[in-house]
Amino acid sequence: MVAVVADAMIDAPCPRVGLTITGLGVGDSVVSVWRTADGERNPVRGARRAAMVDAGFITDYDAPLGRPVFYEVEVISGPDGPSRTLTPTITVESTTSWLMDPLIPQSAVPVVGDDGEDGPYLRGEALAQLEYAADVSLINIMGSDKPMALFGQRMAARGVPLSIGANLLEHNVRLKRLLQSTAQLLFRPLPVFDSLPGTMFVSIPTVTERPVDVAEGSYLTWWDLQADTVQAPVLKVLTATFTYGDVALLFATYQQKQDGAAGKTYLDDLKSPLT
Repeated sequence: MVAVVADAMIDAPCPRVGLTITGLGVGDSVVSVWRTADGERNPVRGARRAAMVDAGFITDYDAPLGRPVFYEVEVISGPDGPSRTLTPTITVESTTSWLMDPLIPQSAVPVVGDDGEDGPYLRGEALAQLEYAADVSLINIMGSDKPMALFGQRMAARGVPLSIGANLLEHNVRLKRLLQSTAQLLFRPLPVFDSLPGTMFVSIPTVTERPVDVAEGSYLTWWDLQADTVQAPVLKVLTATFTYGDVALLFATYQQKQDGAAGKTYLDDLKSPLT
C-alpha cells in the first residue's frame, strides 16, 4: 500500500516540503504528485509522470509559506495498479517571503516586510496595484450604435510592482546576482499579502537599480521591478548513453558494419559511427 509523508523543511537554502513516498511495490511505477493550496490544485514541478521503483523522495521548493497545504500522490501505473494517496495538511512556517530563481534553489533571497537587517525589504509602493488584463477586440456593426466585443480569457496579474529596498552591501550583492542570472523568478509571499497567491512565477524583463545613499557603511539602494505572472518553468534534460557492450552488439559482424555505413561517407562515419 502506498504511503506518503510530507515534512516541512526550514533549513538552507529556503523553506520547502520533502515528500517521502513508499510502498509502490517491486517494479517500475509512474507517479504524479499534486499540491493543493489556496483552493487550487497544481502539479508539483518536476513530479509529473515521474518514474520510481518501490520508493522515492521529492522536494517541493514551490510550496506556499504560512498557508495550509496538502499533497496527493497519483500512481498512474505500477505493480499494484493505479491509486491515489493524500497527505495530512501541513504548514511551512517562515518569517520572511522568498525570491529565487525557480531552477536554482540555492539562489533564494529572503524578503522581509519592513526595513531591517534580515534581508532586502518590500517598499511601501510594492504590491500597491494588480492589473488583470484580457484581450478585447471591438467590432463595429453596421446599423447599430453598440459594437460587439470579442474577448479572451482574463490573464493572471500583470504589472505587479515588486519594489525592493536594500541597505546592506550583502543584500545588494545577492539581489544583483539573482536578477542578473534570470528574467523569471519565483516569489513566495507571506499570507499578509492576501491578494497574492502563495506561489507566483513572475517574468521581470526590466530591472532598475537606483542607489540612494552610497556612503561609507551605507549602501541604501532601491530596486524597481515590474512583474508579470507566468507559467512555471520546467527543465528536462535527455542524455543518451551507450557502453562498449552496446557497440559490440551493434557491430558484432562485418555485415552489420556495412549495413550501418550504407549511404555514408568515411567522414560521416568518423563523426557519428553509431548512426
